[in-house]
Amino acid sequence: MLSDTQTKALTNRRGVWALGIALFAVAYGTNVSTPLLLIYDREMGLSTLTVAALFAVYPLGLAPALVYSGPASDVLGRRPIVIPGLVLSAVASIILIFGHNSVPLLFFGRFLLGAVSGLVFVVASAWMRELIADRPLWAARMTGLVLYIGFGLGPLVAGALGEWVRWPLTLPYVVHIALVILGGFVISKAPETVIRERDRQIRPNLGIPREARRTFVRVIAPTALCVFGFPSLALGLFPVLLRPAMGSVAIFVTGVVGMLAMFAIIPAQALVARWGPVRAAPLGATSGTIGCAIGTAAFATGAWPLLFVASILVGGASGMCMTSGLRMIDHIADPKDRGALTGSFYAVTYLGMTMPFFVASAGRLVGYSPVLAVYTLAGITLTLWLRNATKNTAGLPA
Repeated sequence: MLSDTQTKALTNRRGVWALGIALFAVAYGTNVSTPLLLIYDREMGLSTLTVAALFAVYPLGLAPALVYSGPASDVLGRRPIVIPGLVLSAVASIILIFGHNSVPLLFFGRFLLGAVSGLVFVVASAWMRELIADRPLWAARMTGLVLYIGFGLGPLVAGALGEWVRWPLTLPYVVHIALVILGGFVISKAPETVIRERDRQIRPNLGIPREARRTFVRVIAPTALCVFGFPSLALGLFPVLLRPAMGSVAIFVTGVVGMLAMFAIIPAQALVARWGPVRAAPLGATSGTIGCAIGTAAFATGAWPLLFVASILVGGASGMCMTSGLRMIDHIADPKDRGALTGSFYAVTYLGMTMPFFVASAGRLVGYSPVLAVYTLAGITLTLWLRNATKNTAGLPA
């Protein structure tokens, strides 16, 4: 007969797998539409700026979700937030199916996907950490691994279906809806980790402890910017700019680029485990900067195969910075505000997803090559900042 401790450990282990499936389902759906943007572009005659805006509208939906979902889950519990998020994830795909010839519906569907991500990723990350309380680094790695496998498989499968099967703007979303249904079925296996306090009110807050504010601003926030600041160009801008050079395989190549970028998380996480989050964060920024420079060279020369190399580097950067950031916020978090602080971290990460829109806007005025060159220089500056800021990291895990 199992002891209470063994029973709890077994229940938590099952909960981790159930939560991982639900988290994967939502993560899978976030990038399904990315390679399909080239089909929308082709069939609807969209401009580069409109395509970049469709990519960038995703994080706009995050703002209210990030502000409220973390604090709400700290009060109401994790499950009451994650389950509606799963439902809305499927709804977003349904909207995108019906939006194949409507730009407003495409924008709304992408916006809703952002809001869903804010709900689920923030709360599920805090939930995962609580289910693996005795292994905090593994919790961060597990969360990142599940997220990035979903981020990577979504565009790969959608790119293949969009390139070579019938109903290319329907089937990719149907696959996502099926995964969400599976996630909704198993999520009941994850035990609730928050004891609801009837007298505690839901108030939006950043969850940053007073004594750790300087650390958050100087180290954690710049690390968070690197999570999607570099990969967003590989996913949302470079394939659009290089589409004429890629020819008939552009949609599939875009899916492969997305897959490579996201799957680079696996070796990147191993580096964080070996070097520690404080050392890995500036190395992640370095990798992202080099990847951005290679992507810029690919655009300037038309040598689109360079995108494969660039995607691996920016994906590795994202993986190192995501895992490092989650580990650092776990170290400074007050357990009662873990969801709120996780939301603050994700809020900064998703600012990076707006970069393709701003680069496309500036590129229309002065040309893409100089704008991308400036972006690469900004990456160098951010890398140097992180290298200097992490020299004084009292209170953070080495």
